[in-house]
Amino acid sequence: MSNETPAASSAFRQLAWVLGLAGLLPFFGHALFAWVAPGVEAVGLLRSQAHYAAAILSFLGALHWGVALASPLPFTSRDGVRLVWSVIPAIFAWVIGMYPPGVAVPGLFFALLVAWGADLALYAGAAVPRWFLMLRTVLTAGAALCMGATWLAMATRLALG
Repeated sequence: MSNETPAASSAFRQLAWVLGLAGLLPFFGHALFAWVAPGVEAVGLLRSQAHYAAAILSFLGALHWGVALASPLPFTSRDGVRLVWSVIPAIFAWVIGMYPPGVAVPGLFFALLVAWGADLALYAGAAVPRWFLMLRTVLTAGAALCMGATWLAMATRLALG
């Protein structure tokens, strides 16, 4: 991004924020409907929430792959850690997605938080814009709140295992 004009950089940041916040809409919709949908719709709704969270978790890991590949610096052990970490969220998402919602929803809730913690550690000193970590924090908070609300609805209203 060093070759970009300030206006282009601002436009990039704004678009990233708009797209990121728009990506919270399915989390919010699933959480809302977990509270108001008829019980017969619950299992499909919860599976859909888990599948969306799994897709997002995979995307978060892939970002590290991209950062490592885009680095103009020589490959370091930190890049190796980043590449290894980049595949772990996708593998976890794939495995947890095979479980019923009673396992997948809480598992993905915690996985999103773990991915955020890993991001804070691995992006420290990386060539990513400072605003990106704020965006990651806001989006993780939104996704985790929605996953938590879905989990709470599942545990209290829907009583599914």
